[in-house]
Amino acid sequence: MDKLQKLSNITTEKVNTKSITSFFETIKAVEVNANLEVNEHVIKASELREDEVKGASEEEKALIMKNFPQQQGTYLVVPKVIQ
Repeated sequence: MDKLQKLSNITTEKVNTKSITSFFETIKAVEVNANLEVNEHVIKASELREDEVKGASEEEKALIMKNFPQQQGTYLVVPKVIQ
């Protein structure tokens, strides 16, 4: 267990191996029905809608700019999505 703690950077006084073992025994006991149909939705390119540019009036644009929490000039600042 000491090697596992070093590898995972876990520092504890006592590791409860019984609860860990019990958890994995519970997982192993789960019955899986191989005859179940896979329930997943695959999006095909033909199902996607075309992008459509819709204009906004100057009044709508001003209202959006007024109520948006963070701006930089005429741009709206949003949190970074890709790091």
